[in-house]
Amino acid sequence: MKGKLTNCIAVCDVSGSMEGIPMEVSVALGLLVSELSEEPWKGKVITFSEDPAMHLIKGDTLLEKTEFVRMMEWGGNTDFQKVFDRILEVAVANNLSEDQLIKRVFVFSDMEFDDASGSCCESNWEMRLDRAATKDKCRARWETDYQVIQRKFGDKGYNKVPEIVFWNLRNSSSTPVVAKQSGVAMVSGFSKNLLTLFLEEGGIVNSEDVMGLAIAGEEYKKLVVYD
Repeated sequence: MKGKLTNCIAVCDVSGSMEGIPMEVSVALGLLVSELSEEPWKGKVITFSEDPAMHLIKGDTLLEKTEFVRMMEWGGNTDFQKVFDRILEVAVANNLSEDQLIKRVFVFSDMEFDDASGSCCESNWEMRLDRAATKDKCRARWETDYQVIQRKFGDKGYNKVPEIVFWNLRNSSSTPVVAKQSGVAMVSGFSKNLLTLFLEEGGIVNSEDVMGLAIAGEEYKKLVVYD
């Protein structure tokens, strides 16, 4: 598992709405990812806020480190362009090679990706008026943002941009859902099986694996396929 989660970093949502399992999972996985990464990423986490910052987690014990993450600054959404700016700043300052660059940015939240992205914010009135149209607008804005991020990394000599794995931990759907957008793998839902899959596969979660989890229950074992 260490090799698979090496050089990843987490953006941890610790806002008030995260109380309960989402908060526990966000903090725990944020700490795990930070511990498994190598320098200069080891022990670091990024805040979920409009002006995200990269912090070195402080504390000598697990409890102290947990409290540090839980007490970090938070906001109603985050600016993903700035998240990538923070990563690029560290990469350039340390003259990192492509292999040393962050591979995945895990975002642990209780929101959907469109709602969490600061560049996609709309007023509550607009969101209620036409939710579908607003989501389309958000996705179009993200496509533009992602192109800018790619250009910034390319200008510094990096051909690859870290992938975002955005995990909505609060989703009430009984079956986790995986969707794909430019540079983003979106996961909605949470279960112990999905957590095991996440750890075993180093954060790579695809639709086929999630479907396998959905039909792995005892109730499905009695089914027989007739050809």
